[in-house]
Amino acid sequence: MFRFYSFIFILVFQNLFFSQSIKHFVIPDSLKNKSFEQLQKQYDKVFRIDNDKAESYANSILLNGKKEKNNTFIYDGYYKIAHTKGLKSENGHPYADSLINITKNVDTKEYPAKAHIIKGILLNYEFKYSEALNHYIQAQNLSKNKNSDQFFYIKKLIGILKTATDENKEALPLFLEYYNYQKQKLNTSNKDIKSYIGSIASISGSYNKNTNYNQSKFYNKIGLIECKKYNDYTHYIYFKMLDGVADYYLKNYSKASLNLLETEKHLTKNKDYKNLSIVYYCLGKINYETNKQKESIKYFLKSDSLSFISDDFLPKTRDRYEILIDYYKKSGDKENQLKLIDKLFYADSIMNTSRQYLAKEIYKKYDAPILLEEKEKLISDLNNKNYLLYWFLGIGFIVTSILSYIYIKSRGK
Repeated sequence: MFRFYSFIFILVFQNLFFSQSIKHFVIPDSLKNKSFEQLQKQYDKVFRIDNDKAESYANSILLNGKKEKNNTFIYDGYYKIAHTKGLKSENGHPYADSLINITKNVDTKEYPAKAHIIKGILLNYEFKYSEALNHYIQAQNLSKNKNSDQFFYIKKLIGILKTATDENKEALPLFLEYYNYQKQKLNTSNKDIKSYIGSIASISGSYNKNTNYNQSKFYNKIGLIECKKYNDYTHYIYFKMLDGVADYYLKNYSKASLNLLETEKHLTKNKDYKNLSIVYYCLGKINYETNKQKESIKYFLKSDSLSFISDDFLPKTRDRYEILIDYYKKSGDKENQLKLIDKLFYADSIMNTSRQYLAKEIYKKYDAPILLEEKEKLISDLNNKNYLLYWFLGIGFIVTSILSYIYIKSRGK
């Protein structure tokens, strides 16, 4: 009886959430006769490249899922809409929350864990790291021993959180684990090209943050080759951006500028303000270090404004405020000088408080349980070894006793 009412509850809420999601959406004529597989393929082709188009395909998947009363399509539609909206710095939470609600009583390989994964991703985009961590831990517990894809994907997501706390050395092994997992899947029927190429981008980004810029460029080269090889350009622009950032730090200013300027229009189109802020910072530094002061100030101000939109501040970009403060001091502009000093104080407070708190949370909720599990496994292994040792000693004693008895008996004869 409980299962029956749960089923009715889910159907009712699916209708409610569905109505909200498609209120202003009409399937374009060009997509009306497309199958789910065709819509999925079109979505994958434009995801992270043209997120407005990707959202249109996701809405079509959801609408078709409702018409066909197919829960798989409905779940996938909600997930994809939430993800594309998050990438566009729009509110994807209603869709993620709907997905959590309609899948909380199901038990499949992907759900309900995947619903918590997308919720965590959206929170991470908004720099609400502690809340994101809570959903990742929930997803990990729900997918444990059930879905290896999700298990390793969550490792990557935890790695992303660790980079937010500047635990870059600790994050790198998590990205490498995910990369190796996706790479070995290439030889199976279950290969996932998009995730494989994405794992290369994660490693490149991690080496970049660890200031190993040549290694970052090495993986960028692999990534760009794989994009062309598999005709999947989802992460192409990010390899270009990472190459530009690496070239800036290696003082290859001309190459860096070309790559960074190429990425600017794509990041602007997709409203990727966090990465766009980094691009403007690097362009500002290139102009500053080549004595083009006016250009550098223009880019630093753009970078600053985007950081305040996203409320995300990176230690590497802190010196833009020092340069801007010095610029306004020399020009006698006390009003802007004071504004920038206040902004620097604010940025420092964000960097020094939220990151320290998050580092403790990650250790408590993710690292410590893993260490405890490893400790318990080691204790269990040692106990098993001791058990086997005692077992063999016991058998040895019995065999020795029997042989001794036979020997003594034979001597007596």
